[in-house]
Amino acid sequence: MQINNNTTYDAGVPGTNDNNVAPPGGGSISDMFTTLLVAQIQNQDPLAPMEASQFVTQFAQLSQVEAMQQMASLTSASAAMQESMLVVTLGSQVGSNVMVAADSVELSDQPVKGGFVLDSPTDDAALILTGPDGTEHRIELGPHEAGKVDFEIDPDALGLPPGNYSMRVDAASGETPRTELQGELTGVRLGTDGSVILTVSGVGDVGTGDITRFLGRPNSADTFFS
Repeated sequence: MQINNNTTYDAGVPGTNDNNVAPPGGGSISDMFTTLLVAQIQNQDPLAPMEASQFVTQFAQLSQVEAMQQMASLTSASAAMQESMLVVTLGSQVGSNVMVAADSVELSDQPVKGGFVLDSPTDDAALILTGPDGTEHRIELGPHEAGKVDFEIDPDALGLPPGNYSMRVDAASGETPRTELQGELTGVRLGTDGSVILTVSGVGDVGTGDITRFLGRPNSADTFFS
């Protein structure tokens, strides 16, 4: 008896025959697995066939891949829905004052309010602004106990021309607290990467993680520490 084992599966390998088994054409992983399994059975050595346990193992691996793909799809869809809901929620806050973590400030002719939090007392503290030309401007804030410290930058009173200034706190205690600025939330949108972007007056575009406090509508909070 002659054994005919010439049936082969074309999986992109030169010299194969695709008369009996069609290659996968964009179907599901299950369809592709079934097609490959049939081809594997047809082309196995009849004198040393695969054991059933090997097929079971392959099927289990396929199930794991499908489950991971489904989970990734669900996670992606859930994240997109959450981002969209966040845009709607934050959109209702447009017009409110917010506090934003920032290390620079865009000065015009209007005063800018801000602040920081000290973890320990200091004998002296100052806000250092560095202009576009590299010149440093020191705003003395005096001694402070641990806790919240607010400040105001008045460009006219300080003689500061319009421009973007880097900003840091110089404390005698050696502490370097994070500076925050107060501004009005003027817009909320989704970025090209799906992230939520907020536009704050005097600060520019920031992420949701940069917002440290919502202060409400103007005149409802005189300072961000009240």
